[in-house]
Amino acid sequence: MNLPHVLPLDRARCIDQVHALPSLPAVVVQLMSLLQQQDVNLDPIAETLSLDQALAAKVLQLANSPFYGMSGRITSIRDGINILGLRPLGTLVLAAVLTVQFDQMHGKALHLEEFWCHSIGCAVAARALAEEQGLDEASAFTAGLLHDVGLLVLDSLYPVEMAQALQWAVENDAPHLQAELALLGVSHAEVGAWLAGHWHFAPEVVQAIERHHNPPDSAQLSLTDLVHGANALVHALDLAGVAHEAVPPLHPGAWSRLAPTRQNMPRLLARVEQEFEQLRAILRPKQEIAA
Repeated sequence: MNLPHVLPLDRARCIDQVHALPSLPAVVVQLMSLLQQQDVNLDPIAETLSLDQALAAKVLQLANSPFYGMSGRITSIRDGINILGLRPLGTLVLAAVLTVQFDQMHGKALHLEEFWCHSIGCAVAARALAEEQGLDEASAFTAGLLHDVGLLVLDSLYPVEMAQALQWAVENDAPHLQAELALLGVSHAEVGAWLAGHWHFAPEVVQAIERHHNPPDSAQLSLTDLVHGANALVHALDLAGVAHEAVPPLHPGAWSRLAPTRQNMPRLLARVEQEFEQLRAILRPKQEIAA
């Protein structure tokens, strides 16, 4: 394979640039802090959400979606929170915020709609796998949603180099990860982990992002295994409609640790497809896509 003339990125400079990216909005940070408290009252959460009209509107839209069966009947933020539940609320609000935040920072190489469809699908699949395994669904959703965020960061900071890497991957029928390491010297998994750390996500979420292509060997099923498996499932379902879709190789150890889920796979895949369509319709409505 002939490599184009691209100099590897300066890793230290890349880390500095990632750490210079905007932090999460203050309302979101405050909301996440509230949701982590034990026996938190709904009133401060409703008041916090009310500080951001766009976010409040998104919560009402979510609560009134067909997914919750309350179409048009929820008119207050407090009732919306009751319908969504406190744990799901945090993940859904995070997804809503990030769809807006990343729309504003992406470069030109990535197809943004394909990126978000895959990210939303992976979040839904990771949450479904977590439920099957009795693990933390909120963390699984978050890690699934953010697992490829490094692609978006690289596209934003290094659009020319990223475009060359993506083109090389297509021309050589190679995985994006291989193209990134060969041409850029860094991977989107590393960069995504740097950003997640910058945003103070939990260490297990950071690790799941960093190792979602190569989970570490372990005796127990981990969040990284869930995201690794979810990523493969969503690629197999081709929820993003990618022209050159390919299913990444599954790590044998992770697949073995996911064994209890295999017998439920047909039902799980159908659920992922259904929930993906419902969530995408809320987070990425067609009028926003067209804009």
